[in-house]
Amino acid sequence: MSALTKPRPADGLRLTLGVVLVARPDLAVRWTDSPDGTGVRRTVRILGARYLLQSGVGLTVRRRWLRVADTGVDLIHALSMLGFARAFPDHRRMALTSAGAAVAFAALDAKEHVR
Repeated sequence: MSALTKPRPADGLRLTLGVVLVARPDLAVRWTDSPDGTGVRRTVRILGARYLLQSGVGLTVRRRWLRVADTGVDLIHALSMLGFARAFPDHRRMALTSAGAAVAFAALDAKEHVR
């Protein structure tokens, strides 16, 4: 199995996190001790849907450039969450957790060796 046909670990992890965030946004709220509400849960679900979309593309599109694109998307997300954490202190822990997850995904993708 070549590197372009084998699923990337980051895609499997994005898929798992996406399912959890869409199905149970309350868990993200509880884990980060963030203020709860309809808007917060909707935002968590939107982030989960983005992870589902990104993992779906990653699991079906076999192009060498996709790994670089995924890394960029996750780094941009991480930077935006740093800004969000500064602007909305009540949601700082959730935003920083999201930024950390995005950096971890970017690191996994950047580390991946495509042959």
